[in-house]
Amino acid sequence: MKVRLQLFEFEDFSWYPNVLREGQTDFLRFLMKVFQVYRHVIPVLGKEFIQSGKSYLLDLCSGGGGTILLLRTYWKKKLNIPFHAKLTDLYPNLSAFSYISTLTEGDISFDPNSLRATEVGQDPEAFVTIFNGFHHFSPEEAEVFFSRITSQNMPVGIFEPLEKSWLQLVLNTIAILLLIFPATLFIRPFKWSKIIFTYLLPLIPICTLWDGWASVFRLYDPQRLIEMTRPYQDTYDWKIGTTKHTFGSIIYCIGIPKEA
Repeated sequence: MKVRLQLFEFEDFSWYPNVLREGQTDFLRFLMKVFQVYRHVIPVLGKEFIQSGKSYLLDLCSGGGGTILLLRTYWKKKLNIPFHAKLTDLYPNLSAFSYISTLTEGDISFDPNSLRATEVGQDPEAFVTIFNGFHHFSPEEAEVFFSRITSQNMPVGIFEPLEKSWLQLVLNTIAILLLIFPATLFIRPFKWSKIIFTYLLPLIPICTLWDGWASVFRLYDPQRLIEMTRPYQDTYDWKIGTTKHTFGSIIYCIGIPKEA
């Protein structure tokens, strides 16, 4: 599966009802927590964060915010540094963001306003992260993003918890169909709307399944990421590759300014 297809995902559309979008992102947060999908790259990110000298993580395309919760747990156990992060999204899941902020006693804050990743402002204290979101960018948007981040001399870490394969499509299907129905009862914050649109009118499972398939076809593989970052080889050190997790591979792309 070498060709990238710019398929749509329901989450991309402004008209998509928040009740369905939040149902999807809350379920994905649940999966990230239960299976600790990013556990093999979290130590690498921690090391790069320390070396960058930045003071907090600016997380773009945060969805339900679950991965940042995992990072906080690792920070607290393994790194002798304070943890601070800010969640942002084009369509922020405010109920989930508020829940996480309260749960972490403010270690994780959030921007309640819509923020497009390609328009992120310069922040000399921020280390930018994107988890399971970069595939949403069109090739043109991806180029704009790299240009903007590097022109502002900001370190960046991009992580996709999928691999570009037919097997990944099968695994996505099995994981979603087997887990979303029993899991929804235990996902917090609890909302009756999620119950209605999971069990009575199963739009959340259907849309989650489609978006999961589309995500695989939209992935940028490591070779494509190498090509995208080539114009910035002189000013940034890049680490690009893959590592395994329970349901496939993580594609990662970490860029640190050479003067950092």
